[in-house]
Amino acid sequence: MALLEIQIYSEVLMKEVSLAVILPLPTITNMEYGDHVAYPDHHQKYQTLWLLHAATGDYTKCLRSSRIETYAREHQLAVVMPSLENSCGHNIPYYGDFFTFITEELPAKLGAVLPLSRKREHNFVAGPSIGGYTAFMLALRRPEQYAAAISLAGGLDLKLAGTNKNTERWFTLIKQSLFGENNEYYDPHIHDLEVIAQDLKESGKIQPRFYACCGEEDLYRHVGQGVIASMQAMGFDVTYVMGHGRHDWDYWDSHLREAIEWLQLNREFVE
Repeated sequence: MALLEIQIYSEVLMKEVSLAVILPLPTITNMEYGDHVAYPDHHQKYQTLWLLHAATGDYTKCLRSSRIETYAREHQLAVVMPSLENSCGHNIPYYGDFFTFITEELPAKLGAVLPLSRKREHNFVAGPSIGGYTAFMLALRRPEQYAAAISLAGGLDLKLAGTNKNTERWFTLIKQSLFGENNEYYDPHIHDLEVIAQDLKESGKIQPRFYACCGEEDLYRHVGQGVIASMQAMGFDVTYVMGHGRHDWDYWDSHLREAIEWLQLNREFVE
């Protein structure tokens, strides 16, 4: 395996941004067992998972909390983990255009120097908690870019995200940053997943597949269920899994592995 920790200047954000990229390359285990792990030829690319951190996190959180390196090796899958701060993947007035960064600038720059496929059918986006919201939002707004999105207990309805009294103050600050103090920046066609999903359905564009899971003991279970039910009622291909677990990586990691299996990847280089 190769773990690349990268600092890259973003012209969109006008600052240095940290991220990590996992590439499945030979390890000593391959040598011990006689496994053959090939290097990509000049015309070969990796299928790519864009794995987004939860709120308050950064690019290291998924690395520190999951076995994503193992899952990437098993599936011959490249994984990109950027730092998006508390942006939820949106362009935020007077702060930074994170949506433009993650959907346009970063794929272009990484694709120019790393063997990552730019084709829709080979790109997927995933994340836990608020990262799950961001994953669904990106796939719904850029269906021509991602074949599937994965939400691990995602806070899919931002309107309900602050209903837990222990995190109410924090979510109030986040919402003010995203939407403005008086909701002057709020746009349901950008921020509300149900509205965005309806927009996509009416557009007639190709639709990604969606995977969502949530633990039965999750404090934020209600934040995602309504959006999932609405998308299913609209006819979207949404797989929803419930099971024992809380809002933490003990639950998310096992379902990250299941979700990657659900993607039905090639497990080899793509052209």
